[in-house]
Amino acid sequence: MYELARTSNGNHEIIVYEAHELFGETGRFRVLQFGDNAVQGAIDLRHPDRIVLEYPREIVRLIRNRTPEKGRIFMIGHGIGTIAGRFREDQCLVAEVNADIVELSRTYFQYGWNNVVIGDGRAILQQQAEGSFDYVILDAFTREGTPHHLMTEEFFVLARQRLKAGGILIMNAAGKLQRDAVLSAIHTTMEQVFASVRAFALTEGERDAERNVLFLGSDMPAAADVKDPEGFIQVQLERGYILRDRV
Repeated sequence: MYELARTSNGNHEIIVYEAHELFGETGRFRVLQFGDNAVQGAIDLRHPDRIVLEYPREIVRLIRNRTPEKGRIFMIGHGIGTIAGRFREDQCLVAEVNADIVELSRTYFQYGWNNVVIGDGRAILQQQAEGSFDYVILDAFTREGTPHHLMTEEFFVLARQRLKAGGILIMNAAGKLQRDAVLSAIHTTMEQVFASVRAFALTEGERDAERNVLFLGSDMPAAADVKDPEGFIQVQLERGYILRDRV
């Protein structure tokens, strides 16, 4: 591993490095990673147009298959700009709470669009007009996981209001498929708000290992008519509690 940059803002230590192996694959990779070893984005330096990680690859494919030219996107969580960089600058509005991440994405990962607003994603989404977006994508993590205020019933109501008719909320989460209280709670909470909710888990990994899970929520039938993402399998999660804003 060859380290290129390291920064800390009190909440995260953020590292950019190059490596010859990533998730068992050999090559030349440049990686943005939090200090707790959570990879937030990666590029293949030998094939820079390739999307390395499975979940952003499938999110991009889903959007392109459904609305290839005109789908409007609001995204919470920038990472290295993998998803937003695959669409026109005017197609996607990105909210990112950490300005250091945006700067690193420009310096080391060639992110070139000027469509990122620095600030809390929920507050920025609140400022948008109702019915503005075809997709709201939630891909935000801290050391503790997805911030609580981005997975409550009140947040999902806000996202539904900002979506156009037939629009889809796409949420990337991480956890285990059995006895994971947070994943079950996310799924149950989304079902309180959206008529159609589906969960897809990354198929790679040990049976009890933590993995990426994509949640899709929409009015019928938009989430229901999405084909299973490649490399993912639809899963049924246990009933959980409903997440609400803290009083």
